[in-house]
Amino acid sequence: MMPSEIEQSTGSAFGPGDPNMERAIATRRQLEAERLQRIKDPKSRIMGIDMEALGAQIAEKQMSTTMEKTLNLKYDEQRLQQDAQLAYLEQERLRAERTKAQYLDQFRATEQGKDKAREYDLNDPLYKKNDLPARCSDDDPRLSVSGLQKFHGEDLSYAHRVKVQQEEMRQWCNEEVAMKQAAKAKEKEIDEAYASRAIQIDSMKTALEATSRQARSATNVAVAEYQLAQAAAKRERDAAAQKAELQDNVEEIQNNLAGDLLTENPGVGRSFIAPNRVRPDHYKGMSPQEQIDFREAQALQRAQNAEKSAADKAMGTYEDAMLESVRQQGAYQDAQVAFKRAELRKQLMNDNQDLAGKQFASKSFLNTKVYNNAIDASFFDQFGTTSR
Repeated sequence: MMPSEIEQSTGSAFGPGDPNMERAIATRRQLEAERLQRIKDPKSRIMGIDMEALGAQIAEKQMSTTMEKTLNLKYDEQRLQQDAQLAYLEQERLRAERTKAQYLDQFRATEQGKDKAREYDLNDPLYKKNDLPARCSDDDPRLSVSGLQKFHGEDLSYAHRVKVQQEEMRQWCNEEVAMKQAAKAKEKEIDEAYASRAIQIDSMKTALEATSRQARSATNVAVAEYQLAQAAAKRERDAAAQKAELQDNVEEIQNNLAGDLLTENPGVGRSFIAPNRVRPDHYKGMSPQEQIDFREAQALQRAQNAEKSAADKAMGTYEDAMLESVRQQGAYQDAQVAFKRAELRKQLMNDNQDLAGKQFASKSFLNTKVYNNAIDASFFDQFGTTSR
């Protein structure tokens, strides 16, 4: 019996101080207390629910959460190992580059000093102080014709001097060739070491990508099925469009066969406004006289082209001679260009090192300061713990 029914049944039959009314009031109070207890008790609110199925779902969810945590821990361990390996390789690369820079600086300090340059005698500030007098004796081999120190009818040492100069030029060329070959061999060795490190990093990336592909395989299957359905619909649309296009092409061919476009009527090539003019879109060919004039013009053009080719050949011979002279002059500039390129490569290497340090610092800051507040299962366990 509900409290409202008890009040209706006792409102007119009992008076104040009657035991029956007091029992009814006590009964209503007890029912209200039980109702309040059921409202506050979370177990009483799940009546009519399959507790075994709910428990199985909770256990399955907990097992899935545990497995996911275990898998994430394994992934974290692998990531840490790979990061350690990459950091070790990066340190090795930096150490090799530092060693190379030290060797380069040592070589420049010992072998490329200002006083060891080939042209140092031209730039030596103490050259005049250390030089011998202009004339030591009449048989001094340093005397020259322009010095007006000794006059002769002919230069007897000309052949020997030319031979010595040629030998010096040959020696300088051999030294430049040897230096270029050594630089190329060293650059090739550096490139091979860099390629080896790149292959190692690519193998690590390949392993990570294989793991990621396995995780995306299920999604790819669903996407493939959807794409197959879309492809079937597209094939139907393409078949309908191809059929309509084929019909239009047949009609166009029939119209062309029946028209003047493919006929051999030369009259369609003349303009209706002026008969002496030709319509390019309806032109059917030249007349015999026009063909003769065209061949004569071609013969004249061939003669002009032959003359032009002969002139170009003569000009090419002259340009080859000029290029040979320029090449001899540019041989000296190759050493300066190579030195400038070495400085540019060093500057680029320093810039890349600075950029790598900045990127590593930014990544470390994001991983340690920004992305350290991930949401886990404990955040969702706080819901549904009270009666309100």
